[in-house]
Order: sequence, then structure tokens, then C-alpha cells
Amino acid sequence: MKRTVLGLVSVLALAISAPLDIASAADMAVKAPPTPMAPAPAYFNWTGFYVGANVGGGWANASASGSTLFDEPPFAPIASTFAGSYGAGGVLGGGQIGANYQFPNHWVIGLEADVDGSSLSGSGGNCSTTALGVGVGCTALNTKFNDFGTVRGRLGYAADNLLLYGTGGWAWSQSSTNSNFTCVGVGTCPGPGVAFTGGSSSASMTATNGWAAGGGLEYAFTRNWTVRVEYLHIQFNGIGETLATSGTVTGVPFTATTSSSATVNMDVARVGLNYLFH
Repeated sequence: MKRTVLGLVSVLALAISAPLDIASAADMAVKAPPTPMAPAPAYFNWTGFYVGANVGGGWANASASGSTLFDEPPFAPIASTFAGSYGAGGVLGGGQIGANYQFPNHWVIGLEADVDGSSLSGSGGNCSTTALGVGVGCTALNTKFNDFGTVRGRLGYAADNLLLYGTGGWAWSQSSTNSNFTCVGVGTCPGPGVAFTGGSSSASMTATNGWAAGGGLEYAFTRNWTVRVEYLHIQFNGIGETLATSGTVTGVPFTATTSSSATVNMDVARVGLNYLFH
């Protein structure tokens, strides 16, 4: 009897649980698959070569010192020294080419070369004086920075399509100078002197011992086109120049040879447009 009761209880338990298991299985069958995770957002990649153009403005300051040898035969040559400074300013424009490499942590390294033509020009002058304080002559100068260029490394940090960078490297420039020897005679110039005719000279100079440093902000507004604003400080130390002047004083020929060493500080602000080849 007892076995019969236990058997009936077991059958009843199976009958009750079977529909529940079937319903649970049905629920599992109709559950929607889990939603896949959204892909990580794609960031702009600065890696690639680029070429572009720029335009802007600049200003410069030059300080020079040197010596002048004034020779008017049959008199003995007169040696004198001078020091002076002048400023310059103008517009500029040119092009650049370079390459970037972006690391996974958003840091960007690169190398860039650029060449700009400019209208930066300025006037100045100096008066040479002998060791006894006697004025020998004064020279009025007009200098124009015709073109300049740099080769620089770049290091920046990219926030998607915005790149903030610093830059530095080597610089060169080419300039031309016109001079006019304005007075010759006893007394401190510019002051009364002996009138003369002639006395103009010119020289062209290329400086290759400069350095450049600065920074900028670059923005990619399409996959390939970027625009930038940039500032550079360019400096040249010990630029040597020689000016040979000839003329006449009261009908007597003279020559004046001026040798100078100059330090030039140039500041450039410009905007640029680049095409990036990924």
C-alpha cells in the first residue's frame, strides 16, 4: 500500500513540473539575441605625407658691429669701428612639405621643410669712429630679406582632428643690402663734412647658420585637407657681410671697405593649408 501511494505522488509531481519546464524552454527559445556592442569611434589619423602653402607676416631686428677702412691716397688709410641696429617688417608667402606619424597614444611626430619669399625690409645706419673718437663716415643701409627657409622636426598631440604641436630646427636666409656713405671729414657724423660724389654700394648675403623654434595649431576639416596657424622665431648669429664703397672727395678718389657681423632676430606668424596623403 505504501509503495502504491509513493508511486502516485511521484507521478503527480512529474505531471505538475512537466508543463513548467516546457514553458521555461519556450521562453528561452523566443528570447532575442543580445545586442552587439557598438564599435569604438574612429579617430582622425595624422599619419601620412603632406604638401601645402602658407601666407603671413613677419618682423625682424638686426644689430651689427664692425670696422671701416677709409683710403684716400696719398693720405694714410684710416681705420674706424661702428655699431648700430635697425628693424624690418613685411609680408611673406611660400610652401611646405612634410610627413607625420601618429602613435596609438595620440602623440604625433613629423619632419617639415619650407621655403618662403618675403618683402621684409628695413632701414638703419651707423657712423664709424677712429680710436681717437674722430668721425670718418656714416653709412645709411637698406636691407631686404628676400627669402628664407627651415627644416624642422615636429612633436604634437592629436585630439581627433585637432593637432597641437611644437617645432624646431635649422634655418637659412638670403638678403640684399644697399648702402650709401653719407659724409666724410673731421667731426662726429652725421655732421658737417667734406662733400663728395658717389659712395653707394650693394651686397647679397646668404646665412646658413640659423635656428628656428615655435609652435602651432592644425585642424583637419576633411579627411585630406587641414588648415593651420603657426608662429616661428628665427635667429641668425654672426652673419658676416662686406661692403666696398668708392667715390670722390673734392675730386680725389677714395674707397671705404666695411666689414660687419650681425645678429638677426626674425619673428613670423602665418596661416597654412595642407593636403594630407594618408
